[in-house]
Amino acid sequence: MGNIITNEKINDSTILMSNGLTSVFIETICLAGSDIALEKYQQDIMIWFSQRDWMILGMGFEGFDIGEIVWRKEIFYEQQRFILKVIDRATEKTNWDLLNYTPGEMIFETLTNFRQMIQDFRIEHIETENEIPIFDFDGIINRYDKCDKHSIYKHYAGCVICNR
Repeated sequence: MGNIITNEKINDSTILMSNGLTSVFIETICLAGSDIALEKYQQDIMIWFSQRDWMILGMGFEGFDIGEIVWRKEIFYEQQRFILKVIDRATEKTNWDLLNYTPGEMIFETLTNFRQMIQDFRIEHIETENEIPIFDFDGIINRYDKCDKHSIYKHYAGCVICNR
């Protein structure tokens, strides 16, 4: 079983990933963006990516459509620029030294294709009824808590890398 990232509002392009590649994708995105996420909307985006954790969703259910990201029309262009910067930093291997493995070469093609999907997405395609919200936190882990070991934003069930 694997996962798919789509951009249905733009075209029929897809990114197909094995479960392992999906984990690497999410982990490298979280590592690349958490230390530059200074604004709440940036932190929310990083939490949104971290909750694509198979420990929460189940293996093979981590895929998503670009339209399901927590976009907000009033700050769409800032969000888009931030995500593109995060992808560029992931491509530059930012914070990969915090992983206990070395991601394979396949991640670079995946990041390149994902970057194109984010770049192609437009403000007029935002439909908040389709977004996947940030899950509620229960107080044991609070929203905007970071993992001490990996310095990434946790989702309500912990760190996406520690949960691996």
